[in-house]
This record gives sequence, C-alpha cells and structure tokens, in this order.
Amino acid sequence: MTAGLTLLLAAAAAHADTTCRLTAGASLAFGVYDPVSAVANDSLARVSAVCSRNGGPRDVTITLQVGQGTNGTGVNARRMANGSVGGEYLNYGLFRDTGRSAVWGFSAGIDTMSQSLSIDNNGSATATFTIYGRIPALQDVAIGSYSDAVTITVTP
Repeated sequence: MTAGLTLLLAAAAAHADTTCRLTAGASLAFGVYDPVSAVANDSLARVSAVCSRNGGPRDVTITLQVGQGTNGTGVNARRMANGSVGGEYLNYGLFRDTGRSAVWGFSAGIDTMSQSLSIDNNGSATATFTIYGRIPALQDVAIGSYSDAVTITVTP
C-alpha cells in the first residue's frame, strides 16, 4: 500500500510592510507502508517561504503552522484515509525535529516553528522549514492508497 500527504499552502494576513508566500513543499510521500514491519515509516518535506519587505523593520520573524489534516481529530491524532475502503485509516505524525518527538501544530508559541529573517528594504529573503513525518509501525490496515490534506500557514 502507498501513503501520501498533500500539504496545502496558505499565507496568513501579512504586516503592511512585509509579505510572505509559500513557494515550495506541496507533498510528503511516505511511499510503501508494510503493516507487518516493526519499523516506523519515516519521510520528510521541505517548505519554503519567500518574504518581501517594503519599509518597516528589517528583522522579521516568520512562523510556520501545520493543521491537523482533513481526517485527523487533532495535531496529535493525524490520520490518512484509504481512498478505496471507507472507514479505514492509517495514523501518522508530523514533527519539528529529526527525533520526531516535537509534534508540529498551529498553536503559536507552543507547537509551531519560527525563523528570523533580515530583509533589505525592497528586497526579499527565504526561510526553509523541514517537516518530519512518521507512520508508526504495526498498524493493521487494509491494502490501498492512503492520503490526507494538511493546511500549512506562514505568518510574518
């Protein structure tokens, strides 16, 4: 079976002087998942935001928020749905660290990630974030194609 995640990109309201837009990172592909393997299935995606400045402060903090997904019930309970078998789900997580222990969510200052950018006036700069994904091992699920859609928001 294959598992994939579509990351829907969105930009929140920007400061009048700085605007940001997400430019890369449309999907996170887990590939083939083996339900009898004792090893978790890990993957990653890189998301980039380009920010432009027209006046205002040179230093800007960019924050990336990641939603719970279409099929999840919270950022700690994300799941992909089987496109062929209704009611069949594959649990997964999205994390801010390589050890996959810091869940990525949408609560500012709690489970988001920020980067500081120094942007010249009438210039632009890019911030890149890595999203680490994991499907836990030994989930007894039906064969098929599993997917979810997660909204990603960047705010300057």
